[in-house]
Amino acid sequence: MYIGRARQTGREPIFYKYLSMKKLLLAILLISAAFQGSSQKIDKAKMQAMYDSIKAAGIRHPEFVMAQCMQETGNLKCKQCCLRYHNLFGFYIKGNKCKKFESDAACIAYYKSWQDKRYDKWRAKHPKADYYHFLKHVKYATGDKYTNELKPKVAWVKKYLKL
Repeated sequence: MYIGRARQTGREPIFYKYLSMKKLLLAILLISAAFQGSSQKIDKAKMQAMYDSIKAAGIRHPEFVMAQCMQETGNLKCKQCCLRYHNLFGFYIKGNKCKKFESDAACIAYYKSWQDKRYDKWRAKHPKADYYHFLKHVKYATGDKYTNELKPKVAWVKKYLKL
């Protein structure tokens, strides 16, 4: 079947090659997106275990802290981040280097002490503010971008994990 004037001009092979290439490219993009989507799936059991550890440590607002963990570690799947040093929350030391921990439990304990040093003073000054404000106030969140990235993760934690 020829479309338009292609029959008369003799361009039908080029036109059909072009059309076939577009279909092939589209198919490759769709397959790539399908594989990428499957690698982005969140391991709920792993997340629940981490949330339970955070909550057991007595950390305030564990749903927010779990969302931070998800953000900083790519849902506990990142390869080139601080997770390789058991750094679940993206803590850095001088020289812009990842703070290293012996274990996930050590990192969670560090977060607890970090939070304890700052939270009560902040709460006294801002009794009605939310945890997003706390993260900005203590300079953990550098701006609204981080807060906006955290909000859907907090919603996911509240929806899918046993709190």
